[in-house]
Amino acid sequence: MRIRASIATASILHLRNYRIKVEPTTLYFMLSGKCEGSCLYCTHRKGYLSRIKWPEFSFKEVKSRIGKTRAKRICIQCPYMEGCMDALKKILEEIKNEKPISLSIAAISKEEMKMLKEEGVERIGIGLDCATEEIFNKWKKGVPSWKKYMEAIKNAKEIFGDATCHLIIGLGESDEEAISLMENMKKKGVRIALFAYFWKNKNVVDIHRYRVMQIARYVIEKGTKRKFLFENGRLLEMEIDEIDKKAFMTAGCPSCNRPFYNERVTKIYNYPYLLSEEEFERAVKEARKYAGIYIASE
Repeated sequence: MRIRASIATASILHLRNYRIKVEPTTLYFMLSGKCEGSCLYCTHRKGYLSRIKWPEFSFKEVKSRIGKTRAKRICIQCPYMEGCMDALKKILEEIKNEKPISLSIAAISKEEMKMLKEEGVERIGIGLDCATEEIFNKWKKGVPSWKKYMEAIKNAKEIFGDATCHLIIGLGESDEEAISLMENMKKKGVRIALFAYFWKNKNVVDIHRYRVMQIARYVIEKGTKRKFLFENGRLLEMEIDEIDKKAFMTAGCPSCNRPFYNERVTKIYNYPYLLSEEEFERAVKEARKYAGIYIASE
C-alpha cells in the first residue's frame, strides 16, 4: 500500500531530506490515486495541492515513523475517487491510535461519515472552497453539487461534533459574499479554514484584502461584537472589539499550521507560527490599506 506525504511531512518523517523553515505541527498525507473531479483551481493532477508537492511512499515505512514526531495531529487529504472509502478504512485501521485524525474530503454521505467516525476519525473538513453556489458551479467540476456539500457540512457537525468548511479567497467572490459564508458557518457551529488562491506559481490574492478576510474570520469565529459596512459588495469598514496575533495564523483544525501551503516564505499569507510584534503590526497595517478598521480597545 502506498500513500503520499507533503514535502514538509516527508522531511520530519526523515523520508526525504528537505530544508524546511517551519516544522508542520500536523502530519499531512494524501491518498494515492487519481481524483475524478476536475476543479479548475486544483493542481492535484500535477502531483500538487496548491503549491505543495506530495511524493509517494510505502505506507508501512510511513507508519513506522509517525509516533517519533512531535506533530499533534494527522490530516489525510482525500481525492474524489472511486475506492476512497476502502482505502481510507485500511489506513485508519493502522493509524487510528497514533494521533487525532482529521480528513479533508469532498461531500460524502452520512453513512460514510458514521463509518469514518467508527474507524477513529476525530473531525473532517469539507472542501466547499467557494463562497456562493454560482462561484461553486463555475469552478468545481465533476464533484457533488453545492447542495450536497452543504448537506455534508451539516452532517459533519452533527456526527463529529466539530467540522471545518474550507474557503478559498480569490475565486471571484465579493467581500460581502465571503463574510456572509463565514457568518453562515458560524451559525452552524462550523469553523472556517481560510486559504488564498495560489495559481501558476504565485498567489493571486491581494495581501491587503486577505488580511481583512483573516480579521473577519477571526472575530466571527470568536463570536465577539462586529459590524461590517459594504458598498457594492466591497468591505469599506469594520468595527470590532479587538485583534490579536492569532487572526493572521493558519485557520482550520486544531494544531494545523500548513506551512507555506499557499504562499512563499517571502510573502506570508497564513502565518504558520505566532507572529512577532513587528509582523503583527505589519499585518494590521496591510489590512488597514484595504478597509477602515475601528477597534474598541484603541
